[in-house]
Amino acid sequence: MEDPIATQTFIIAPGIRETASEDGAVLLDIEQGICFSLNPVGLKIWELLKSNSSVDQITDALGQDFPIPREQLLSDTLEFVKTLQAKRLIRSPGQAVKQRSWLARKFAWARQPTVSQ
Repeated sequence: MEDPIATQTFIIAPGIRETASEDGAVLLDIEQGICFSLNPVGLKIWELLKSNSSVDQITDALGQDFPIPREQLLSDTLEFVKTLQAKRLIRSPGQAVKQRSWLARKFAWARQPTVSQ
């Protein structure tokens, strides 16, 4: 059974800044204050995500560059995309965006709800 995520496109989080080179890329999430590095294949997937390609389309593009069975490419691409989602670097178009205050973004203690008695 095909994963429904394979046919959808994604939105890049607005706080992402990137620097790319032939070795890959570094992504900076200015809202989370975290850096992520991508190898050249990760950069190619990132570029295709930015151009509104679905996971299926990305898999087909990678298949032109790598002699790997499509099922393996699809599985690996899905895993990578799900990792980007988990790290909040991308989101589905219908996925709600949680807005956090600058205090909650900077300090872990401010992320937890307080309990009053």
